[in-house]
Amino acid sequence: AATAAGAGAFVALGPTIQSMLVNANLGIVSTVAGADAGPFTVHFWAPMSKWLISGASFMDLDRPTDKISIAQYTALTLTGLFFSRYSLLVTPINYTLCSVNVALFGSSAWHLGRKINADYIADKPAAAAAAPAAEEAASEEKVA
Repeated sequence: AATAAGAGAFVALGPTIQSMLVNANLGIVSTVAGADAGPFTVHFWAPMSKWLISGASFMDLDRPTDKISIAQYTALTLTGLFFSRYSLLVTPINYTLCSVNVALFGSSAWHLGRKINADYIADKPAAAAAAPAAEEAASEEKVA
């Protein structure tokens, strides 16, 4: 209940705080506070929360490829690609959204590339060599 009351008060006082910051002539702080995609708008907070997805992806750059989903990382890679372009077409132009989507595209494409390489491109000499050796050992046991 206290959290909801605090959030409600912050939302109600947001425009007042914003105009105080803008009118205080604090240089970059006043400029950012008054920006169309600044911290008093959803255009700022939505990309900031999306950084959690990109950050998690960057933290797992060495994730084992057997734990990477092609469907999931294809969707994330395409989302990063399309929304990078979209963020530059909307009004206000949202460079924060563009940057987070470029990061999402890069990290997701890295994972997707590793998965495709591991599953479809890279030679698997150890597994290929182990299979005939195991079959040969099994056939020798049957003979003996």
